[in-house]
Amino acid sequence: MKKTLTVNLGGTVYHIDEDAYVLLDNYLNNLKYHFRSETDADEIVRDMENRIAELFSEYISHGQQVITIENVEEVIARMGRPEEINTDDESNENTQDYRNNTNGDDTVKRRLFRNPDDKVLGGVVSGLAAYFGWDVAWTRIAVLVCGIFLHGFILAYIIAWIIIPMARTATEKLQMKGEPVNMENIGKTVTDGFEKMNEYVHSDKPRSFVEKLGNIFFSVLGFIVKLAFVILAICCAPVVIVGLIVLFALLMAATGVLVSVPAFFYDALPYINWDMVGTSAGLAVTMVVCGLLLIGIPVVGLIHLILHITGKKEPMSTSMKVVMILLWIVAASVSIVLVSQAPFIIHPTHFLFHRIL
Repeated sequence: MKKTLTVNLGGTVYHIDEDAYVLLDNYLNNLKYHFRSETDADEIVRDMENRIAELFSEYISHGQQVITIENVEEVIARMGRPEEINTDDESNENTQDYRNNTNGDDTVKRRLFRNPDDKVLGGVVSGLAAYFGWDVAWTRIAVLVCGIFLHGFILAYIIAWIIIPMARTATEKLQMKGEPVNMENIGKTVTDGFEKMNEYVHSDKPRSFVEKLGNIFFSVLGFIVKLAFVILAICCAPVVIVGLIVLFALLMAATGVLVSVPAFFYDALPYINWDMVGTSAGLAVTMVVCGLLLIGIPVVGLIHLILHITGKKEPMSTSMKVVMILLWIVAASVSIVLVSQAPFIIHPTHFLFHRIL
C-alpha cells in the first residue's frame, strides 16, 4: 500500500504516489535552480510543467489512475535532466550524445497554430508556412494571389483566423515547427530562439530580392489593413449606438411581458405591437432573446476587436469565438422562422414617419 497525493500541474489535477511526487518535486526544483539566471526563468519552468502535464495525461488516457515513480522517471528521461545540459566547455561528443538521448525519444508531430512571432495580421500564413516547412515570403505571395483571384479566399482566411489557435507557449511553438518538446528546446525557444528569428527578419543580412520586397510589402499591407479595421470600427460607432438603443427597447419590452405591467410600457414604447405580445408572451420573449443575441454578439465582438487592436486586451479564445458564432447562427435561424410566421413586433413605418415627422 502506498500513500497517494493530489497535485495540480499545468492546470490539471493528478493523483500521484508519494515517492513519485518527491522525485518530481526535486526535478522541478532543479529546473528552477538551473534556469535561475535566465530573464524568462518562470516562463521556462511553466512551459516545462505544461509539457510534463501533457505526458502525464497520456498515461491517464490509457486507463491509468495514479502516476507512479516509473512514470515520472520515464518523463524525466524524455525531458532531460538539468545537469545533462552541456556548457560551452564540454566536448562535441558529449553534446551529440545528449541530443541523441533527449531529442531522439521525444519527437512530435507538427500541429497547426497561428504564428505570433512572424505575423502580418493574424499569423495564419506564417503558421501554415511553419507547419508545412514552406518559405514565409513565397507563401504570403501565393495567399495574396489567391485572395485577389478567388473571392471566397478572404472569407476562408477569416475563418482560419478564428478557428486556428495561436501558439502562445514554447511547447506549442515547438509543435508548430515539428521540433522535439524537451527541456533543451523549451529553454532555447523561450530565451532566444524566436528572438533570433525576428532579428533575422528585420536585419540587413543577405536575403533575396523577393524576401526583402515581400517583407516590406506585407508590413505595409498589414498596417493598412489594421488601420482600415480601426476606421471601420469608428464608422460603425453610430450603428453600435442604434443597436444599443434597440437592445434597451427589447429589454424593456421583455420586462413588461414578464412582470405584467403593460400600462407603463404602452406609453413608453408605443411602437411595440402589444396585441401580439399580449396573446403570445412566449413568442415575444423568444424574439427578445434572439434580438439580444443577434445585436449583442456582434457589438461585443467589435468592442473586443477594437480593444485588441489598440493593445489593451488579449485576443478572444478560440472556444469563445466558436460559441459566440454558433449562438449567433442559432439566434438568426430562430428569428427568421418566427418573423416569417408572425407579424413583426416593431412597426418600422410608424417609427420612421409618424414619430419623426
